[in-house]
Amino acid sequence: MRYAEGAWERIGPAPAVDDAFLDLHLAPWPELRRRRWSVLGGGLRHVNLRSEDVVARIAVLPGSSVKKEGTLLRRMAGRVRVPRVVGESRTVLLLEHVPHEELPATADAAARAGEALRRVHDLPAERGGIVGDDGTVTEPFDDVLAALLAWGEPGLGAGADAGRRLGPLADRVRRAWRGTRPALAAACARPTFLHGDFKPANVKWLPTERDVLVLDWEFAWHGPAWMDVGQFLRWEGDGPVADAFLRAAVPGSDAREVRRVAALLDLFNLVGLLDRAGSAPVRERDLLGRIRATLEEEEKDRK
Repeated sequence: MRYAEGAWERIGPAPAVDDAFLDLHLAPWPELRRRRWSVLGGGLRHVNLRSEDVVARIAVLPGSSVKKEGTLLRRMAGRVRVPRVVGESRTVLLLEHVPHEELPATADAAARAGEALRRVHDLPAERGGIVGDDGTVTEPFDDVLAALLAWGEPGLGAGADAGRRLGPLADRVRRAWRGTRPALAAACARPTFLHGDFKPANVKWLPTERDVLVLDWEFAWHGPAWMDVGQFLRWEGDGPVADAFLRAAVPGSDAREVRRVAALLDLFNLVGLLDRAGSAPVRERDLLGRIRATLEEEEKDRK
């Protein structure tokens, strides 16, 4: 699958994974401290380490926790393929290591990813909102679209990092959201459980099972299902891979309209990703290119 983020610069320094780091986070499991650990990677919020059949997912931001992710992994077990939780503290999830491969760019793999996403979205969600550590909504949204606009539009201002980088594109993003408000409102009217970070890097391939492994549930919330769709297809052009994913994820829907609205919803994510301090030229180039392409496609459709 196409995935530009793999080449992006890291935002912020990576923590040093040294003896002091391991002593701090693996204190509840002294038998694991004696093992050798390799760094798998991570982002601003987490570092992922592996030793033999165990992965340690460690929250590194001050005050951060892995409790929400542990709750959701247990909830998803049996619904979609996820790593089994084998140990937990406030900052560490110990997970089974599931041998996997990167998601191939095939219609079969895309269909399996779409089927997994549909099963995620089948979870009941009575209202939109932010999900807390116990897996319930702790910050409800009476109007999901209004909440998205309240989050996204400030980033378009000239004083925001995203607004400064967008320049004239910022007004075009505003017009796209306002000009398609009925379609966005319809997509947001029936919130569902969202993975919130459903990109190919978090959807791995299990070749012997012909299934997918879904990782990294930290951003899950209750909102418009098509937002996950837009994120997964962010870098994927039209063709059999996208078609297979859409048929499986949103069966019976107008695939062209789903993709159009999903891309407009993904603009909220793209603006949020662009609204970060620090220089990251490759990241900025790719985000601006994707935002520009989405706007051009939408503006062409409206003519």
